[in-house]
Amino acid sequence: MEKSTNPSRWSELLPDLLLLIASYINCADYVRVRAVCLSWKSALPRKPQFPWLLLPMFNNNTISESHCGFFDLLDEKVYKLELPEIVRMGKRCWGSPHGWLIIMHEKGTLFSLLNPLTRVRIRLPLLVFPSYLLEKGHIIRSIDNIFDFDIVKAVLFANPSEITDFIVMVIMKEGPCGLAFFRFGTESWIRIKDTEGIVFHDVVCFNGQFFAVDEHANVYICDLGASPNICRVAGPPETVEDDESEHNYLVESARGFLLVHRYCEHIQDTSLYLSYYFTVHKLDLSNLKWCELEDIGDQVLFLGTNGSFSLSARDHPGCEENSIYYTDDKRCKNRSPGESKSRNCCIIGADLGVFHLAGGNVEPLPNLSVPKPLHGEYMFPPPVWITPSP
Repeated sequence: MEKSTNPSRWSELLPDLLLLIASYINCADYVRVRAVCLSWKSALPRKPQFPWLLLPMFNNNTISESHCGFFDLLDEKVYKLELPEIVRMGKRCWGSPHGWLIIMHEKGTLFSLLNPLTRVRIRLPLLVFPSYLLEKGHIIRSIDNIFDFDIVKAVLFANPSEITDFIVMVIMKEGPCGLAFFRFGTESWIRIKDTEGIVFHDVVCFNGQFFAVDEHANVYICDLGASPNICRVAGPPETVEDDESEHNYLVESARGFLLVHRYCEHIQDTSLYLSYYFTVHKLDLSNLKWCELEDIGDQVLFLGTNGSFSLSARDHPGCEENSIYYTDDKRCKNRSPGESKSRNCCIIGADLGVFHLAGGNVEPLPNLSVPKPLHGEYMFPPPVWITPSP
């Protein structure tokens, strides 16, 4: 019998057969299969994905020298993914609901985006700005990059696999600005004017507009046009208490524009801060008035070292509705041993849990045991939420 010389056309696999095969594979492989080609992606429907938790390495409890563990709370499974970019270098990273990690490299001036499932990587330009003088007291220094400054948070807006006009925004402290952003397709990062000296906590995109919140729960609208700037649009809710042990988050939700206030307490004789309560307020953008919410319905909020986001519990049976899943984003003011060249990696890492708005109580994340670090110990990489996506 003469052998066929025609190459196998696996991309033309019958949709029904492809669906049958896909029904036998796990979540991680399902996402990978959808990323193989356009015909497979169109044949396989996008399944609602529950966020995974990037597990920290602690006390040498690593998956391997090149692999990270991602924990799926609903499936109660740990997926091992090869990510030497994070494991070997102990780099700082932030999660996103778009399936990509934002990785900050050694000197803090270079960022890249990494999809842990497809291993696709997008390098971003150096986080540098034109030279200028910054005067602090009697000290005047020239600033050419962001290495000397504290990167508080990096947030990705949109999935680079689906849209080319995505934006990455960073929050900084003690730098030439409090906010800067990069728009894919341009050549450099852009400072947002009038943000120097403001301690920002979070940024969000709501109905196509960008907003930021500072340490006092003031909300600003961010204009990313030709001359980027901010404008304060709302002060803090009257019921929010201003305290240095708290953190503010902005979340786009089916319930509207939400401000979440996180209350923490310091554990005596340690560097640990543990969360004990959260409040949620909704901002009516038509009249700029706050309303406290004691119930967010079927919504589930995800906060921490990631872009804040929400999802519907109806689409994810097994998760707790009207609740907040949170990870640790407190950082030690002192540098950890061996990290004298960077202050961006001091994540404590132990403050993980679920807050139930109905009962006002905090519980550990279900089916997950994370050891609490001792005084002066840190978890790398930091535990972050990421929603798997091709």
